[in-house]
This record gives sequence, C-alpha cells and structure tokens, in this order.
Amino acid sequence: MTERRGGGGTVDDVLDAHALVKRYARTTVLDRVSMSVAAGAIHGLLGPNGSGKTTCLSLVTGLLEPDGGEVLVGGVDVATPASRRLFGFAPDDLPLPSALTGREYLVLHDALRGRDDRERAEELADLLRIGDALERPVGDYSHGMRRKLQLVAAVMHEPRLLVLDEPFRGLDPESATTLRALLVAFAHAGGAVLVATHDLLRAERDCSEVTILDGGAVVAAGTPAELLARHPDARTLDDVFLAVTGRAADTARRLARLDAAFARTPTPPTPTGSRS
Repeated sequence: MTERRGGGGTVDDVLDAHALVKRYARTTVLDRVSMSVAAGAIHGLLGPNGSGKTTCLSLVTGLLEPDGGEVLVGGVDVATPASRRLFGFAPDDLPLPSALTGREYLVLHDALRGRDDRERAEELADLLRIGDALERPVGDYSHGMRRKLQLVAAVMHEPRLLVLDEPFRGLDPESATTLRALLVAFAHAGGAVLVATHDLLRAERDCSEVTILDGGAVVAAGTPAELLARHPDARTLDDVFLAVTGRAADTARRLARLDAAFARTPTPPTPTGSRS
C-alpha cells in the first residue's frame, strides 16, 4: 500500500516503478527514475526528444531489462510472464504485419495471451470505427486506423494498466475525441493509464499527474495544478515544461529572433492588374 500525496488515505498503485536505471555502454540514458500510477489515474510522461521517455516505457513493459531498479504491475514483477496479462501496450510507430487482416492481428494477440477476447475486440473495433475494416489487410490501413488497431489489441483483454506512446499522433479530431473518451472510461472503471506525449495542452487537461523527464532524470512530478503552483510565473504546463527543462530563456530568445526576422521581411508587391 502506498501513501498518495494530497491525503485521503492509501491506495494500491497499479504501476510502481522504482529507481530505474538503463545504460548503453558508458552512457546512462535513464538515471534512477521512479513513478507510480494508481487505479483510476491517467499519468502523463513528458519530456523533450531524447529525454528517456521511450526507454522508460520499454522498461515498464518489460521490453528492456533495467540495469537497476524494479517495475511492479499489480504487485507482479514485470520481468515475469504472469505480468503480461496485467498490462496493454500500444507503442509509437510499431511496424504491423501488413499481410494479416485486422481480425487476424487481433486473433494473434489472443493466442499470445492464451485468451479469447474476440467479442470484446469486435466491440472496441466498432466503437473506434474500424470494425468494417477488420477483414482488410493491415497494409491497406491508414496511419490512424493502425493506431486504432494497436489500441484495440492493447485493451481488449481488460488489463489493469494501459501504456501508450504518443497515442494521439496522426488521429483526426473525431478519432482523438473518441480515444480520449476511451481512456477516461478505462480510468473511471479502475484502470491505470500511463501515456507518453508531447501534447502538453492535452496532458494539462486530461492527466491527474505528470512526470517530466530531461536527460534521463525526473526534473518535475506532480499534478498539473501542483506544478503550476510551484512556478508562479507559469500560466500553462508548457511554461512549466520550459522552466524545469532549462529551455525557457533559449526559447524566449528564439521567439524574439523570429519576430525580428519577420519584421524585416518586406511585404510582397501586389501583382500587376490585381484587384484590391
């Protein structure tokens, strides 16, 4: 049982990642990163490119073995086969088998988990508006349809933890709205969500807590409201992000230079014979 900040007693953390370390040769890409996600929570993992977000997700889902620390999902070590049924993972830009139909891809996931979730998969595919495409080869799918198929595969076995890497990338507004509703419903039903994203506006609106990485380390963590309170000059989570990653001053200088550059750009001449 883990005490949650903000009072209100104790709850079980679905995800408990403690002091994670990952090294490649002499380079440390993740340095003692810890985070927890409780049932009912949507937790945002934020950071600039190269900050360690994808490596962190790979450790959380057991795709990589840490050089230090541990990951528990529902109290089960993620390194054990028993943990595989406790979480679902939709990575960013994972190549999908183009020769399989959408339905065959979902059946493959069923077989790998030793389950039969076909009815649930059909229901979710219809909700995400790809039900009519399940008989088509995945190679014919658009980017957005592939993302939806990945999500169905990740959630159809009713996991306790859902891990998503840039799930909104490439989705049209309607699909993004549906996905957001699915994540909120999943959390309200007692699931836990860990989502890595560059969309800070969405994270500020939807996430109950966020962790910000930079250089492989945690530079800030808390609820969006807590992070804003710690930075009185910040108006949005974007401002907090720039401050804690040390990019605020450089960004301000670049914006000033852009303003100056466009101020010097002469107005193009009006074409001869054009109408005002």
